[in-house]
Amino acid sequence: MPTKIDLVTFSRRSFLKGAAAAGLMPALPAVAAAAAPPDPLRDGSVLDRLVPLIDPVIHLRNANTGEETELRFFEDGAYLEGPVKKLNWMFRDWRQEAAPQIDVRLFWALAAIRGGAMQEGHSGKIQLLSGYRTRATNDLLRRKGYKAADKSYHLKARASDLRLEGVPMEQLAEYAEWLEVGGVGRYKRSNFVHIDSGPIRGWRQ
Repeated sequence: MPTKIDLVTFSRRSFLKGAAAAGLMPALPAVAAAAAPPDPLRDGSVLDRLVPLIDPVIHLRNANTGEETELRFFEDGAYLEGPVKKLNWMFRDWRQEAAPQIDVRLFWALAAIRGGAMQEGHSGKIQLLSGYRTRATNDLLRRKGYKAADKSYHLKARASDLRLEGVPMEQLAEYAEWLEVGGVGRYKRSNFVHIDSGPIRGWRQ
């Protein structure tokens, strides 16, 4: 049986130790005008405090389209327009081909998750099951019996449903909760974790 990794332990051991040693209590750097994403700050959450220690790289595979990319979205104090647009496209509503600006708070969260997994010997590859949804797609899923909330954060381009290669669902959820990204939902039957940048809360289905 594969050894389970403890991402929360890794985070406290590596991220917080480094932050304490450096005396870091930072805000995110200024957003580049070219990308113009929304402000991801949450007034001192764990994720915000860890930003200087996060390598802003994401390895993402869209489970619906088969598209896969690994890219750096932030460098030298600015968001990189091309990579940000690529990530928006990876998060798109593939049924409607709609790709608005995704809340960059999710990008930082996914980069932190990738880094934690890689430190424990895993690939850090994230499988994206659902990102942005148009109202038409959300209503379609509801008609088909899926538990898509009527006011889902997917509609606001602020949510992702995902799996992390080699990492149990429960550990991924615990790590996301520790980061204080926002909402974290555990979907045991379908084996995925929902992460959004809304109010901090949690649920199980």
